[in-house]
Amino acid sequence: MTSLKDKLYNKVVFSAVRERFGGRLRLATSGGAALSPDVARFIDAVKIQVYEGYGLSETSPIISVNLPGARKIGSVGQGVDGVEIKITDVEGYPSGTGEICARGRNIMQGYHGLPEKTAEVIDDDGFFHTGDLGRVDEDGFLWILGRVKEQYKLENGKYVVPSPIEEKLALSGFILQAMIEGTNRPYNVAAIVIDRPAVEKWAKENGISTDDLLKNPKVKELIKGEVAETTKDGKSYERPKNFIMLDEEWTPDNGMLTPKMSLKRRVAMERFGDELMALYDK
Repeated sequence: MTSLKDKLYNKVVFSAVRERFGGRLRLATSGGAALSPDVARFIDAVKIQVYEGYGLSETSPIISVNLPGARKIGSVGQGVDGVEIKITDVEGYPSGTGEICARGRNIMQGYHGLPEKTAEVIDDDGFFHTGDLGRVDEDGFLWILGRVKEQYKLENGKYVVPSPIEEKLALSGFILQAMIEGTNRPYNVAAIVIDRPAVEKWAKENGISTDDLLKNPKVKELIKGEVAETTKDGKSYERPKNFIMLDEEWTPDNGMLTPKMSLKRRVAMERFGDELMALYDK
């Protein structure tokens, strides 16, 4: 039965996707932002293998990459030849999980004319400190967990790295973007940008008024279910217990994202912080 379904999907869906890429694409690389494992597995099903890698401008620009015969979905591969990877301890995480550091001929000599800034990121042993949180598994594959500076501590002492949770939330067909917050609070809350066209379509199909979607209790129940579903495999203390809904997409133009499409958390807290903190009083 599974084989029959595979053949059907390949003929009806996957072949059409391959044709959109010219029909001959079989291999691709991914970098610059995290690739969702679910997306990677879907692309695999299309018969296109994506090899995710990792690096920064300061590392010219690659540290590790998955390769044919040496690939783990969800990881960013093994260190490339000549690059040594070291994980330094970070408070709140077990040994073996910490800041990703790299040393090799690919590492920059320093920031031009900024010796103090250079000293902040390159230690006496020549290791460049990336600022990214990660671990290396028993096979030498590197796994990225988030940014060290983004992590915060809940009231119960548990540490949270928000970006992986936000990425999971955004996999929902009804959630466009999300931000998690809970610094020194008993639990996490979230600001969620709904995918308005998708939510409007759902509302019409279910006989629900599309007027003032953000205040509609049925829409909130929909998003609540999506939050629970997308975060069900995470740690219980990481899951947001409440959220606010927004419908303006975050972009560089409205000041919410950097040119590299990273969320400006300080700006987000300036704009939505009061609403988020009010959730703790409900």
